[in-house]
Amino acid sequence: MLRRLYARVGDRITLVGVGGVENAEDAWQRILAGATLVQGYSAFIYEGPFWGRAMHKGLAARLRTSPYASLADAVGADVRTTA
Repeated sequence: MLRRLYARVGDRITLVGVGGVENAEDAWQRILAGATLVQGYSAFIYEGPFWGRAMHKGLAARLRTSPYASLADAVGADVRTTA
């Protein structure tokens, strides 16, 4: 759904990736699909307060191995490359 929305609206509105975000890879996939923000409510509740730190470290590691200079550059990258 995020890919379809991002393809139509681009960066004119903020898209939020929600549901099923348990780890950094889940968040990364939503960012590439067009999410500017990612909500990880349930994972935070079940994993505890250190979940945020693990998410941050995982996203930072993923970004270092990617061709993008920042997370902002990665937003919607999957849609832009297939369009």
